[in-house]
Amino acid sequence: MTTDDWTRDELLAALEWQLSFGADEATGEDPVDSYALTLELAEKANQAKTAQQQAPTNKVLHAKPSQAKKALQSLQKTLAEANNLAAGAKTLSELEAALQNFDGCSLKKTAISTVFNEGMETSELMIIMGTPRADEDREGKNVAGRNRILLGNMLKAIGLGIEQVYLTSCVFWRPPGDKKPTANDLAYCKPFVDRQISLVKPKVLMLLGETTLRSFTDPDASLLRQRGKWSDYVSPDGAAPIKMISTFAPHMLLNTPRQKALAWQDLRAIRQQLTQA
Repeated sequence: MTTDDWTRDELLAALEWQLSFGADEATGEDPVDSYALTLELAEKANQAKTAQQQAPTNKVLHAKPSQAKKALQSLQKTLAEANNLAAGAKTLSELEAALQNFDGCSLKKTAISTVFNEGMETSELMIIMGTPRADEDREGKNVAGRNRILLGNMLKAIGLGIEQVYLTSCVFWRPPGDKKPTANDLAYCKPFVDRQISLVKPKVLMLLGETTLRSFTDPDASLLRQRGKWSDYVSPDGAAPIKMISTFAPHMLLNTPRQKALAWQDLRAIRQQLTQA
């Protein structure tokens, strides 16, 4: 049955029925499913919102590699400068002057002193300290105050004095607040430490503290697990390997006296190695 079959009265009745429901205006010849239209509009709105949220994220993702690349280039440039300055020094005096001219490590800006070296320049035992602390920074020495007294006693126990060994540090400037140096700080100083080893030519390297250990081995190395163990230091210039051992730094022994027994074991091993060398 179509509207053509309806009478005039039936058509009027149908119009009145639609008017009673508020359908008083024709919007098109074909019927429209308003529910389906609402869903379609909602889907388009969600797509537009998702696109807006992703747009800035994409920009950030593109920006990060650029920032990382710049940081890497800066690191490589500073390391190249440190390597060139260290390699060009033919004596310890020249090396110290080269270090004074190196401004790549930010710690230099806040420290009082550049703590470079002291002791005999041809010693069989080379001791590498950690970062300078307040006393060392103030006095410009690799070890000072109570730490120096304790180190002197440690060396005396194996028949040596501070004046008979060569002292340096793995980082030459005190970090603010005695914080741990960053991986970059260690990397910037390492060429100058390596060059000292090449010039001094010791028979034994004694690494004091966990920071020093990490600068020579693994950035996550544990002193408690690695102390007292011998390994070989291989110089970048291809010289013969040097025996290397790590133990507790004086300030660690002052804070934890019970570790002195382990430190004494390490000192005896060093004395034995020097005798054999």
